[in-house]
Amino acid sequence: MPIGVAMILHDFYPSIGGAQTHTLALSRALRARGIDVIAVTRPYPGAPIYEEVQGIPTYRVGMRGGRVIAGVSYLAAGLALLVRERHRYQILHCHQMISPMTLALMARALPGKRLVINPHGRGPRGDVAKITRLRPLTGKLRVAAALRWGDAFVAIAREIHEELRAMGVQEERIWDIANGVDIEHFAPASPAERINLRRRLGLPDGRLVVFAGRLTVAKGLDVLLNAWAQRDATLADAHLIVVGDGELRDDLVRLAHELGIAQSVAFTGGTHDPAAYLRACDAFVLPSRTEGMPVALLEAMACGLPCVATRVGGSAEVIEDGTSGRLVAPEDAAALAKALAEALAMPGWGMRARRRIQDQYAIDTVAQRYVAMYKSLLSDRNASAVRTAV
Repeated sequence: MPIGVAMILHDFYPSIGGAQTHTLALSRALRARGIDVIAVTRPYPGAPIYEEVQGIPTYRVGMRGGRVIAGVSYLAAGLALLVRERHRYQILHCHQMISPMTLALMARALPGKRLVINPHGRGPRGDVAKITRLRPLTGKLRVAAALRWGDAFVAIAREIHEELRAMGVQEERIWDIANGVDIEHFAPASPAERINLRRRLGLPDGRLVVFAGRLTVAKGLDVLLNAWAQRDATLADAHLIVVGDGELRDDLVRLAHELGIAQSVAFTGGTHDPAAYLRACDAFVLPSRTEGMPVALLEAMACGLPCVATRVGGSAEVIEDGTSGRLVAPEDAAALAKALAEALAMPGWGMRARRRIQDQYAIDTVAQRYVAMYKSLLSDRNASAVRTAV
């Protein structure tokens, strides 16, 4: 019988974010391997309650509203859907250890189901912290249920692996599988393509450094703007392209004006497909305060860009410092400014970054690791030989 997987998420397309992007790419790659994938997520403004998103049947369940109403309605409607569609899947694959995990734990009681728990964040704002420290009333119950009924836990980064172990997850139930990227879609542009992309996107001439992601405190954009204000004379002709949206946009635009750098910083807004911006630019920067396994960094490296990132979470695993990019300490604007100049002078970093993604983080490779995990769970075999992926 073909394998069926119910992807259970808090946010999904058209919501923009790394977890959403990765899950959609993974779902498409799994379907290409004959696995029936459906997505169960919350409502999104303007989106229908059901549609096929790039071939993935997507159900948006529950009601919008306050935290309690939205949460309870998501769980009730989501469980009803999973019961109705129970013959379509054997694997419940939940993304994040908040309401998606609670819903998946409820559906785990259905006969013949297996549960995969897939955190996407780490540190003080990450999944384990939210459930163990920020949910004092329900956290202990959900941890106990996860430890009892979770058949497999996915660690997308080493630090998440350690957090799961500290939470009490047995080593043999943790699968180290990093996020992946479509290396055909995210690929280096030729010089002619880069020129055409810049014209189409309305980007300036000269050297371009790009950031792509949500404009939130965790991403450290305030540090990046301060670093840009400290850049040396070798970057006088360079521009910083900020691709993304979020609650800090207005504050960041104001900060750019206060620092006197507004003429060299462009805020483009959000996009569902950052590939065009990445392929049009010369280097990538990710100044995060915390990360899981950043999809934006994988995409930039796949596009052959020299990358600068802070030494947090999965960024420190993906970038080989001084070989395929540069790692700096978070909050260090001076070090970040110096690294940006270095990246623009080191195009060879980008070529090596592309090879690293091709070798270890291509979505087809990642999907095959998930297939191995699903088959192991359904056959109750201990496939330790394929458990550790990256």
